[in-house]
Amino acid sequence: MITFSCHYNHDYISKVKRAAGYRWHSEGKYWSFPNTNGTLEKILKIFEGEEIYLDFSLQTYLSHSVILRFVPSRSEETQAAKQSLHTFEDLRRELLSRKYSYKTAKVYIYFNRDFFNFTGKNPSEIDDNDIKNYLLHLAEKKQSATSTLNQAINALKFYYGTML
Repeated sequence: MITFSCHYNHDYISKVKRAAGYRWHSEGKYWSFPNTNGTLEKILKIFEGEEIYLDFSLQTYLSHSVILRFVPSRSEETQAAKQSLHTFEDLRRELLSRKYSYKTAKVYIYFNRDFFNFTGKNPSEIDDNDIKNYLLHLAEKKQSATSTLNQAINALKFYYGTML
């Protein structure tokens, strides 16, 4: 099952209703779609051009890479985001040059980008508390599994320990 949630938005709801097999879950206030071949691509096509967040676990189902998009609230964050995107290209190149698998590189980039979005800080401003807060966020808010937390830890270790 693929789930979708957002603040009430008439345009989004009409877009959701274009996807086959949608279902509204009033108790959890989210939409779901059957997890069949091509459903995720169809949903992404419907929401093309919108600001979206795609969980990394769904990205593994795609045959192509999806860029996570976000809207910074301040101009400093916009500048930091541009700097971060360049830095993550360096991370990708470093991982691939060390013969890490494509999926591992994709997951490491995802967690570093998600961490960057979570903190809103430049990489040089990051401290141990930021990392602890992010891991707590993954564990409590997102209810991530232990293996997911380990991936996040390794991704952050590689970037902040090896690259910077």
